[in-house]
Amino acid sequence: MRLITVLLMLFNLSVLAAQVEEDELEAKTRDLSRQLRCLVCQGENVWESHSDLARQMRDHVRDHLKAGESPEQIKAYLESRYGDFVLMEPPKHGLNWLLWLGPFALLITGGVLLRRQLNQWRKPAIKREGAVLSEEQKIKIEAELARLEDE
Repeated sequence: MRLITVLLMLFNLSVLAAQVEEDELEAKTRDLSRQLRCLVCQGENVWESHSDLARQMRDHVRDHLKAGESPEQIKAYLESRYGDFVLMEPPKHGLNWLLWLGPFALLITGGVLLRRQLNQWRKPAIKREGAVLSEEQKIKIEAELARLEDE
């Protein structure tokens, strides 16, 4: 029984599975479709989406690649038709710099504010340089301490 189990583990049936060869056109279609946003799903790229519009966009990309257009030309056409939103990675120009730099600016600002607040919490209420007592204050404190000890 153990021999059969070991043989089955060694001769996995996945070895018999047919390997799918992907042609160059399909690979280019996949790569470009992953860079485009599905306008229906909005959280998925065109390659992974199952909507009708995503299927049409995949077919459009495939047809134009087959016709000899470059991926940049196809992206430029879709961007002119649907706007910057169709790209999964927004371009780095104009107000889109806020999308790229905004999180870092917020992180740095938050760090500076947190450090400032922590430094304020660490400081004593009275600075030590200004806390020098006069002789009269020392005498009053010592008298009060002596009175408390006597009680």
